[in-house]
Amino acid sequence: MPSNCIFEFDRPEPIYYSGETINGRAILTTTSEKSVNEVYILFEGEAKVRWDERKTRSRNGKTEYYTEHFRGKQTYLNTRTNVFGSGNLPAGTHTYTFCIPLPLECPSSVAVQYGKICYEITVVIDRQWRFNNIFKQPLTVLQTYNLNMSPQLLMPLVREDIKHFCCWPCRSGPVLSTLTIPFGGYAPGQKIRFSLEIDNQSSGYDLDGIEVQLKQTYRFQAQTPHHKTREMEHTLNKCGQEERVLRLSKKIIEGTLAIPAVPPSSRSNGIISVSYQVILTINTGSCHVDSDFEVPIVIGTIPLIQSAENPAHASEWIPQTPDTPAGAAADLPPSYDKCKPPTFEEATNFGERFIDIDVDEHNRTDDFVPRYPMYTNFALPSAPPLPTEEPGSPLSQPVPVLSLPHDASAPLIEGSSLDRPSPSYGWNSNS
Repeated sequence: MPSNCIFEFDRPEPIYYSGETINGRAILTTTSEKSVNEVYILFEGEAKVRWDERKTRSRNGKTEYYTEHFRGKQTYLNTRTNVFGSGNLPAGTHTYTFCIPLPLECPSSVAVQYGKICYEITVVIDRQWRFNNIFKQPLTVLQTYNLNMSPQLLMPLVREDIKHFCCWPCRSGPVLSTLTIPFGGYAPGQKIRFSLEIDNQSSGYDLDGIEVQLKQTYRFQAQTPHHKTREMEHTLNKCGQEERVLRLSKKIIEGTLAIPAVPPSSRSNGIISVSYQVILTINTGSCHVDSDFEVPIVIGTIPLIQSAENPAHASEWIPQTPDTPAGAAADLPPSYDKCKPPTFEEATNFGERFIDIDVDEHNRTDDFVPRYPMYTNFALPSAPPLPTEEPGSPLSQPVPVLSLPHDASAPLIEGSSLDRPSPSYGWNSNS
């Protein structure tokens, strides 16, 4: 039998937030003695961008076609620790315990057609005169975004628009529309409530209805062969109403847009960023151009207390972390210790997946889809379904997650099967 490696974490699902510490172990099993240069463990976090464009150029009076390959790469974390030196690695089971603190500025994991941000733990057996044995475990990292630390998000978003039909001398009265959204920031699982007031002062035209959409926009930045950006949009949800707004009349239309499991809005300007907008379209009829306008909103990982159905109850779910480093408390996620066992929802995934052609096809993890927790009734986060485990396996038992603050030197949770971690990057090997 070939060698194999199992990765175990301090929680059932490998979903972590920036500022947390990844605690776990890699259990390497070899069936025969191996002559190795070394055995080492990597933890890598990076973003990659790639797309191709078909172009033309004129050469010697002839038009020829060529393909321009746009590429970009950005590294966030790259640590390597040797756990076994040169010699003969004996057959059997070898356990390597790791403790990896995540910086607060780590961007969120994403995987879409033109790029991905990924985090992976890799065990490498560097073998003499033979191909290396490589074992990878991708995981989800989310950049914490506590909306309560941005008071401006409590302000309602109001957008007004004026549209005129035709032009002088056939010009009709204007259509005045005002879109109001109560808050500027929300978390996955919440619903965006909106109110649209339409004042149709036109004397000759009726409006055919409206459509409100929640859109997600990815922005990719290539570095070679030269700097270039491109965007990709997805409609996450939409609400359409076909109520006509008759000429010389007013109407108020209300509705909601549910936010699915998506990554938070980007807080740094990397080569991959994600943003969100509410798009309003007023259908003006087949003879006129529809009226569109957009309102940017923020998606975070911790909802605004005031946006809960019961703000007094919601405050219980916003953690108090007085002993965390200065400035860190604003960027830590809520503690899940007192939550019921979460249900899990598959992450939203659109279109084709990014294929990392820089990695050998036998070692690619392109089928990994990041998973994003959601809030149910404001406070109960949920994430994707747990994998089926064999009875008696370590992860088939309830595993308590770490309580805040997540510190490398924090005491272990009672009942955890892991050893006390080191207060820095590193691995401890036990053969």
